[in-house]
Amino acid sequence: MKFENLRVDELDNNPDTVLNFKSLRSNGKYRFFYLLLQHDYLVLASKGIFPSINGKPERVTGGTDIEIPKSGLQWFINAIEQKFMRTEAEGGLKREELTFSEVIDGEKLVTSRWFGTSGYALANASRNLHSNFGGEGQQEFCFTDKMLFDEGLLDNLKVIAEKIDRGEL
Repeated sequence: MKFENLRVDELDNNPDTVLNFKSLRSNGKYRFFYLLLQHDYLVLASKGIFPSINGKPERVTGGTDIEIPKSGLQWFINAIEQKFMRTEAEGGLKREELTFSEVIDGEKLVTSRWFGTSGYALANASRNLHSNFGGEGQQEFCFTDKMLFDEGLLDNLKVIAEKIDRGEL
């Protein structure tokens, strides 16, 4: 299934939204995130303030970050908890491995550990990104450790994944 880039002005009241959250950025402004269920896919979209540059006023920008089969959410959670947070002896990744991937419902999903701003990237190598700036590449989103653990996003994602598993979503 092919999706169009979601427009930022349609995110706040989108009836497909199953979760929304916000995270404070280093510039002191929030970035807003929306997890939408469209058909059998989860679509993560975001919006935030693009700063004033070269005399142009700041503006709201954003759109679709990544689309995954809805079963990919539980896979992502399992990748974090069972591959990255366990030792090799416990069934986790080898010490030097920082990436884990599998094909889920026909789409290659990839989870990677990020450093610097620590977190976990979720990528869909089967889909090209929606870019407002002319970039190319696979769809990818980085969930910071702060978002996942300190702000409780991982727990919220688990609730959504459980609802999907029970057939409620």
